[in-house]
Amino acid sequence: MVKQVRNFFLIAAIILVTESLGATTPNILWIMFDDGRADALGCYDAPWAKTPNLDALAANGVRFKTAVVQNPVCFPSRTSIKTGLYAHQTGVMAMGKPAKNPGAYRKHIRPELPHLLKGWIAAGIEPINVGKLHAFKSDFQQIGTVDAIVNNNGDLTPYGKTVVHDNSFERVRTDLHQWMIGGVVDIDAKHLRPSRLGEIAVDQIRKLGASDKPFFLRVSFHSPHVANVIDREHFIDPATIKLPLPTPESLATKPTYEKEHIRVYAGATLNKKQIGIGRGTYYGMVHLVDDAVGRLIETLKDVGLFENTIIAVNSDQGFQLGEHGVWKKRDFYDNNVCIPMIFHYPKALPQGKVIEDPVESIDFLPTLLDLCELEAPDNIEAQSLLPLIRGEAPPRSEAVFSEHDHAADIYDELRDTGRRRVMVRTKEWKLVIFMDERLSEKDGALYDLKNDPGERINLFNDPKYKSTIQRLNTMAVQWDKRTR
Repeated sequence: MVKQVRNFFLIAAIILVTESLGATTPNILWIMFDDGRADALGCYDAPWAKTPNLDALAANGVRFKTAVVQNPVCFPSRTSIKTGLYAHQTGVMAMGKPAKNPGAYRKHIRPELPHLLKGWIAAGIEPINVGKLHAFKSDFQQIGTVDAIVNNNGDLTPYGKTVVHDNSFERVRTDLHQWMIGGVVDIDAKHLRPSRLGEIAVDQIRKLGASDKPFFLRVSFHSPHVANVIDREHFIDPATIKLPLPTPESLATKPTYEKEHIRVYAGATLNKKQIGIGRGTYYGMVHLVDDAVGRLIETLKDVGLFENTIIAVNSDQGFQLGEHGVWKKRDFYDNNVCIPMIFHYPKALPQGKVIEDPVESIDFLPTLLDLCELEAPDNIEAQSLLPLIRGEAPPRSEAVFSEHDHAADIYDELRDTGRRRVMVRTKEWKLVIFMDERLSEKDGALYDLKNDPGERINLFNDPKYKSTIQRLNTMAVQWDKRTR
């Protein structure tokens, strides 16, 4: 009898919480890119990007100009986003194979990782995912995903063979691993992944609209990740894309590891036409994602959920488009570590506000929890960005940090001599060094972001900047000690 009474009160409490949440808690629509660099969107100073729907969210919401990921590779970055911890705290420092000599920093891994989605789960809101899943898969209800038309090397998949009738289209590939970084196919865009995922998400929003309970829906696009392929209608004219190419002088200043290993892993010997195809394909894929986002927004309006839905946009990391002699990822240029971060919720957020201070992607979910008046764990590094947005507090730190352990990469050309690299970035400066007891060499890079925003000339070996290097290095050491 006592057990029955307890169960009755538990059920009653759950009903009361659910009813209360329905009245006060906003919905979440989390739009996530895969390999989406910040300037994939027009609102990040890329006028050639065709992203009117995402740009409108930024214009009517809050945009972070410099949002930095804590690892420049997808799985470790997503793990940090979902836990609110730095990569060395989670132990997920790369995506590949265990390091032969993992390094002393791995002794400080948290035995149990917090998972910030549990904030919504505890409140009775089950997170739903459409599209790519990475890290903590069991805490999402996965609604669906779809096949690509080509694999990473550009070969048609079984699905692709049913919709692509002319397999002779030009593939642009990297040199060593032959990743397809560009290609234009003569098919209808409805057959490509962003469109098909968008339709699944639209159907899910319509189902959610029939309920009066708050929801958490993530639409996790696979784009613009390799294999990069787009239909002709969405391809962006390369002549409009104003991105630089490296000069021999700038490449000569780069760190040895970058010149001898990263360029081998992700280099591509391309002519002007091929570079144009690679870049036009990348921005075209984002253009297609933006079309899908437009349909999601219209559906929210159709079912009466738009005004009470927080729309949040981010990515796991960026993507190189040849500016530094490399493509893809695993380095610390802003093209790779800076992502779009946008929050749209006019009920509680200013409209058209741009935050200039650098912030970290681990703060993304704590900010959403704060907007929903839900609690984040108190044993994480991340913090809500709401005080910064509202002008109530300064940034947590002058600097932001990212790191990667190349010794744990899957690719031997990176593993054999690579170790843990760390980036410390302020508004005006960026320092990248090996910071690892397994390696004595710093092999560093220093960039003056104020006068050289394209990070073309490495100043690390210029004695004039010794004090700047020391100051930034001290920041990195203090951060490393504080977060152990």
